[in-house]
Amino acid sequence: MVTEVKAASLPTHDVYPAPADVDVRGTAEVFLGQLATALNGDAEAFAGLFIPEGYWRDVLAFTRDFRTIDAASVSEVAKDTLAKNKATAFALSTETPPVLESPFPDVTWIRLHFTFDTSLGKCSGIARLVYAADVWRAYTIYTLLEEVHGYPQKAGRNRPRGRHNDHEPHDARRAREADFKDKDPEVVIIGGGHNGLACAAVLRSFGVTSLVVDKFERVGDNWRKRYASLSLHDPVWTDHMPLMEYPPTWPVWMQAGKLANWLEAYAEAQEVNIWLRSTVDPTKTKFNPSTQQWELTILRDVNGQVVPRNVKASHVIMATGLGGGKAKMPPAFPGQGEWPGTIVHSSQHKGGKDWQGKRALVVGACTSGHDISVDLVNNGVDTTMLQRSPTFIMSIEKGLPLLDSGLFTEDGLENMSVETADRIADSFPKQVGKLFHQRIVKHLAVEDKEILDGLKAAGFKTYPGPDGSGWLFLAYERAGGYYFTAGEGSGSDMIAKGQIKVKGGEITSFNADGSVSFTDGDTQHFDLVIFATGYTGFPDTVRETLGPDAVEKLGKVWGLDRELEVNGVARDAGLPRVFFTVGNFMMSRWFSRRIALQVIAQREGKW
Repeated sequence: MVTEVKAASLPTHDVYPAPADVDVRGTAEVFLGQLATALNGDAEAFAGLFIPEGYWRDVLAFTRDFRTIDAASVSEVAKDTLAKNKATAFALSTETPPVLESPFPDVTWIRLHFTFDTSLGKCSGIARLVYAADVWRAYTIYTLLEEVHGYPQKAGRNRPRGRHNDHEPHDARRAREADFKDKDPEVVIIGGGHNGLACAAVLRSFGVTSLVVDKFERVGDNWRKRYASLSLHDPVWTDHMPLMEYPPTWPVWMQAGKLANWLEAYAEAQEVNIWLRSTVDPTKTKFNPSTQQWELTILRDVNGQVVPRNVKASHVIMATGLGGGKAKMPPAFPGQGEWPGTIVHSSQHKGGKDWQGKRALVVGACTSGHDISVDLVNNGVDTTMLQRSPTFIMSIEKGLPLLDSGLFTEDGLENMSVETADRIADSFPKQVGKLFHQRIVKHLAVEDKEILDGLKAAGFKTYPGPDGSGWLFLAYERAGGYYFTAGEGSGSDMIAKGQIKVKGGEITSFNADGSVSFTDGDTQHFDLVIFATGYTGFPDTVRETLGPDAVEKLGKVWGLDRELEVNGVARDAGLPRVFFTVGNFMMSRWFSRRIALQVIAQREGKW
């Protein structure tokens, strides 16, 4: 049962002062001994390890779910989960030693990493300890399932041996494996973008066969076939794919075309089985409860001919994008049918080169709206951005080093693996992450003052995000509402300089003379209108792949539950043995392993 988690507060020095002299490792060892005793079945003792403001965040290790439980509820939740999991073999991490940290001048804690086993598998954890009345207590404890017993990952020291003097050529073997002529894949993955490929690669590393079904002609076409100037807004350090990091020569900011080619290379290197130019027939998809299998008909393109193939798989993974569904367009405006110009959704925008010398209106003032507006201006298009609500703006230069907490940087990843950085980032309950962001956003308002003032002067409305938390909860709740600006030539720079005009309000009508009317009574002429207005949502995606019956059972995907955990992603979404994988590269890297572990556990009847 999901609990109602109380509002968070940071353990500041006024209540939890930092002692003058700290034996960090000794303190960590003592606490880990107490934790080992408590997690062996003593729920009350476990709850007693927390300060009143504390949180336990569990990812699959004990609760078999993604849970954030505040200190007052720890005992109740723990007594239902600890006894059946039999936690043993606790040890401090040999990779990441305990450390004394001060994320802010008025906050100090010891961060310790540890490993342990349960009856299900190998686990890891992270605790943050604060000094409370002469004793160290936990502000946060994080427990994470890493591996299911009996199913080690075939990587690193456990990598596959390979074939020596094999009579079958590699390419012939791969073609045979990907054809699935004599057997079905254990998992079908719908969507061959970075999320789908990540899941396929990680499943393979655990010995689970999968088939990716994708509508495009080539791997990476979901990036390759968009406008030429498209690039990632996250730096290279956050964008590594699982099991295969970018070379050290890779640029910090990646163009879409370069990324597309990398994904194609990744699919080849990770031996991903993928059927391109293929779709799933939703009219023939069903779940068989007696066999616990999904029965699907895949319409596969074979040399230009559509060949139906019936497949039975234990699991389906939906990797069809963050927005889900179809391009979202507003209901037709009065006069839209008679308007002589061109109206498209942002997903259909192929670049501004064909519109040089024309006038364009971009509806939407978040990331896609900014990127497309920049592309249009760079191609000589007179561009106006229609802003309907305020946008959170942050400079990449000032903001990302603070928000990444030194983890996803060149220096950060010299001192730890990407996997360790991911664990540290995930170990923060979102309640605590919100507090961090609120402090950082206040600081950024000063650092980015020149940018924000320039936008205000141009008529562009900004705000600090929900409760002053910046982009974090905009991303989780709306999957939009923000833009990261990258200095000269970026969207914010062009707006401040007047290269991108800004108009507030809404469209009221399209007119036969080529003009568009707005809520403020203004009328302007345009040749092109681009709606950067998102997508219709996951129900449409499910309807077009798993069928209408599945939509009736579908729960909420994306957004946050009462514990501030993401709804329906890498966890139960209402459909049996279906997982959704959604998000940026960091999230796909993280969720791919969580999904793989659940697939293995469910296939083997371990939960």
